[in-house]
Amino acid sequence: MRIGLAGICGYGRHYLDRLMDEAEAHDAELVVAIARRPERSTRFEELKERGIRICRSPEEFYKDDTVDMMMLSSPIHLHRPFTCLALERGSHVFCEKPAAGAIQDSKVMAAAEAAAGKQVGIGFQWSWSDTIQALKKDIMAGDFGRPLRLRALIFWGRNEGYFTRNTWVGRFREDDGSWVLDSPLNNATAHFVHNMFYLLGSSREASAEPADVQAELYRANPIQNFDTAAMRSHTTDGAELLFYTTHATAVDEGPMLCYEFENAAVYYELQGGDSFIVRFRDGTMRNYGNPYHGEWDKIWKAVAAVRGGESMPCGIGATMSQTICVNGAQESMPDIVEFPKSLVSVETVDGAKFTTVKGLESILIQCFHQGILPSEHGALNWAKAGKVIDLRGYESFPSTVSEESFPRQ
Repeated sequence: MRIGLAGICGYGRHYLDRLMDEAEAHDAELVVAIARRPERSTRFEELKERGIRICRSPEEFYKDDTVDMMMLSSPIHLHRPFTCLALERGSHVFCEKPAAGAIQDSKVMAAAEAAAGKQVGIGFQWSWSDTIQALKKDIMAGDFGRPLRLRALIFWGRNEGYFTRNTWVGRFREDDGSWVLDSPLNNATAHFVHNMFYLLGSSREASAEPADVQAELYRANPIQNFDTAAMRSHTTDGAELLFYTTHATAVDEGPMLCYEFENAAVYYELQGGDSFIVRFRDGTMRNYGNPYHGEWDKIWKAVAAVRGGESMPCGIGATMSQTICVNGAQESMPDIVEFPKSLVSVETVDGAKFTTVKGLESILIQCFHQGILPSEHGALNWAKAGKVIDLRGYESFPSTVSEESFPRQ
């Protein structure tokens, strides 16, 4: 199988390493590496030595060639145009998460996929894991009863370098108006928003649909969008989903997950064994293993699906719930709330500077355990409730506020 990769620097270096080091074992070949500035890649010289074609854009490559599958580790706002181009030129696509910044972009991608008769996989790696597939299968079979409330908390501290690493970090839109909506919910911790919807989906390739969302979005770092979020959503089947995340910390916590069903509760803690554990009300337990095991197998599972003519477990359709929920969250609180300056400070850890908020970690952990949003805490003068946004029939972002609420600069 001839494979191309668009995006070989930044996060794309992980894709590049796997494709260069593992392709032969999977009867595949990396034939082109695409990047606007390919010389920044740590393996640039090796690419040249091995005779792998180097291009500066997908358009340049597709002028006179094609591949069986194009893998994309490009910026969020380029997922739609790159995916559509690759499909038009006869390639299957494996695109890094999220599928797109706005739901209308996801829908355009899905239409292009159908027209091309090809497949598009999205790289939410947990969804490709044996652990999540086994857990999802038993949820669909009704082993745990009806889903009631799913909670997730994840703190991933991001230093000053993270927020200055490119031109689109923390932005609503690119200069050309394309939607980015870069935030923890739509980038680093998007996995865990998607995972809640995906596990509750009615089929292997589907996610539960969101009915509404209420979000509280806060900012400590000097960015356009938010770096901290607390969010409540409900599925169309009535399950409550609660999510807490922040980059405004110098410590990491989680993922800490508690998924409550009628007859059992599903737990995951990174520090507690790295496994999904189910505890049934009768005292019995079930261990589904570590969802991070073989996390880069997603690449080769996508290749195998195409070879075998099978559907991919995590395609565009499966990821639309995460996109819709994030779009609704932005509309729930279009004016990002800034933390009081008296609570914000800069900490230096191992030479890196982190903007942090005093007491934020403990507050969000309290909210997680109580199943509340910060505005419902009762003792936080900075907390503000967002609007409840109806997501049923949600077709395009933004739907309830004007585009001017999300400026380009």
